[in-house]
Amino acid sequence: MLKRIFGGVKMTWPRVILFAVIVGIFTALMAILVPDGNSFHEIAVSFEAWILFAIIIIANCDSPKEAALKTFVFFLISQPLIYLLQVPFSWMGWQLFMYYKYWFILTLLTLPGAYIGWYIKKNNILSALILSVMLVLLIYLGIGYLRDVMQNFPNHLISTVFCFAQVPFLIFGILRDKKARLTALAISLAALAVSGVMIFSRAPVAMNYLVSEVSDEYPLDSSWTVSVEGDGKNTAAIEPLGDEYVLMMYIVKPGPNSVVLRDGAGNEYHMTITYDKNNGITVQK
Repeated sequence: MLKRIFGGVKMTWPRVILFAVIVGIFTALMAILVPDGNSFHEIAVSFEAWILFAIIIIANCDSPKEAALKTFVFFLISQPLIYLLQVPFSWMGWQLFMYYKYWFILTLLTLPGAYIGWYIKKNNILSALILSVMLVLLIYLGIGYLRDVMQNFPNHLISTVFCFAQVPFLIFGILRDKKARLTALAISLAALAVSGVMIFSRAPVAMNYLVSEVSDEYPLDSSWTVSVEGDGKNTAAIEPLGDEYVLMMYIVKPGPNSVVLRDGAGNEYHMTITYDKNNGITVQK
């Protein structure tokens, strides 16, 4: 089964294009239907799934040039499609494409990245070293999700399992040589230890949430301020986004937050903004 996934499929141009369209539609649906902070929403904002997609394409190409071009086209089709499908459902409209800049840079990087990545098929120590670059990134992302699980169980539990499960899946699915496998495993274990120390030793990272209900209702501008009552773990800010100003919540701890908005004239608007792993952000006035 693994041998077929990583080298047993003829990755023709029609299949690459169809793959890109299917993944693009699925990712857009996850972005539209699943609340922020949920594991299934992460495919729209993080790249652990996209690493797997790229490796599947690379492993089923016959040359470095073919791998580079087909991976590039896969990202060039799928990523804009994700944003295009979200436009009718987003309050931002076409401004949503401002976030595509980040993915366009990554798309360009797939050209040299996939060209080099094709050499994982050589099944030697160099293959293990190249593959390990992607394994280290997966482990780093997985440790970050694991920390979130420990703080807000079971938030991001599926993302955590997905990242860590990919490591042995890729090592044993792509590498056949014993020395190459041991090399990749050793690097992965070292990355696990280093990433764990790096991530668990720093302060909790807040998840960013746009509170669109508030941003749409109030005429926010640079004169407005916001404060959050409580233990100081969750914070908020009025920030520019395109030609508008929006309310952003930075959530470390789930639950209700007493939020006070103040306009330039000193008027106060009190509300409770709650983050829940199932429902996302809700506002009660």
